[in-house]
Amino acid sequence: MGKRIFYLLLLIVSLVACSSQTDKPLRVGTIPWAGYEILYLARDLGYYDNAQIQLKELASSTEVLHAFRQGQLDAIAVTLDEALRMAETHSDLKIVLIFNISNGADKLIVEPGITSLAELKNKRIAVEQSGVGAYMLSQVLRVAQLQSNEVIIVPSTINQHFLMLSNHQVEAVISFDPVAYQLQQQGYINLLDSSQLPGEIVDVLLTRDSAVHQQRKSIQQLLNGYWQARQYMTDNQQDALTRMAPRLGVSNEELDHFYQNLILPEREHQQYIFSHQLENIIESMSGLMTEAGLLNNAVDSQQLLYESMD
Repeated sequence: MGKRIFYLLLLIVSLVACSSQTDKPLRVGTIPWAGYEILYLARDLGYYDNAQIQLKELASSTEVLHAFRQGQLDAIAVTLDEALRMAETHSDLKIVLIFNISNGADKLIVEPGITSLAELKNKRIAVEQSGVGAYMLSQVLRVAQLQSNEVIIVPSTINQHFLMLSNHQVEAVISFDPVAYQLQQQGYINLLDSSQLPGEIVDVLLTRDSAVHQQRKSIQQLLNGYWQARQYMTDNQQDALTRMAPRLGVSNEELDHFYQNLILPEREHQQYIFSHQLENIIESMSGLMTEAGLLNNAVDSQQLLYESMD
C-alpha cells in the first residue's frame, strides 16, 4: 500500500510539472519598431486570444536584451547583430522568424551644420552600444574612413536621442524610426542610412532551445498569428495602419512611410532565406563584426538556425 501511495504521489507531481510547463505563457519582448508592430496587430485582431502569449514592449534594446538574459523573457525581437552578440556567450539560441530587412529605417542623424561624414571627426555621437547602434556606428566609421578614437562615443538608449540632440549634448545620433523620423521632422539631417548598407540590418525573432521544445505550441501560434496579420495588412492596408499607428504615436501616413523603408519578406521568401541564404548572411555579418571588434570570435551559423519553424 505504501508503494502505491508513493507512485501515485510521484505521478501527480509529474502531471503538475508537465501542466505548469504547458500553461506557462510565452513572454515575447519587443521595442517600438514598425517591423515588430505586426505582432501587436495580430493581438489586436484576436489571433492570440486562445494562445498563451504575452507581448511585452520595453523602451530600448538594452532593456530587452537584459530581460532575456535574466530569464524574464522567452523570445525577443532583435537585430541579427544583437543576436550574434548574444550567441557569443549563449549556445542555446535559435532564430525562428525574420521580421524585416532595414532599407533606410536605421539612420545616422546629425545637426544641420554637418554635411559630410568627414565632419564627424571629434564630434559626439550618441549610440546604443548594446543594440544595433554599435554595428551601425562601425559601418559609418568604415565608410567615413575614421577610427573609433577619432569620434566621441556617448552611450545612450534610443529613447534618449531626441533630448540629447535638442539639448546639444551630442552632434549626431545613431537612431531608427520612429525616433529618427521625428528628428528629421525637427530639421535634423539623415546623413547615412541602412539603404546604403543593403541587406546588413536584419530583424529576427530569437528564442532558446528550451522554449522551442517546451513551448513549441505557443511559438507556432505566435508565428501563425504573425502571418495572419501580414495577410490582413495586404488585404486591409488602411485599417491595419489605423490599428497600428496609435501605438507608435504616429499617423497612418507616417507609418506607411516607415514600411517603405523596410523589406518584409513574404512567407515563401522567408522560407527561401532560411533554407538558402541565412547561413551565409550570418557568416558574413559575423565576419564584419569580428573585424570591427564587436565580436571576439565568429559565431557558428548552424548554432542559430532552426529550419523547421516558419
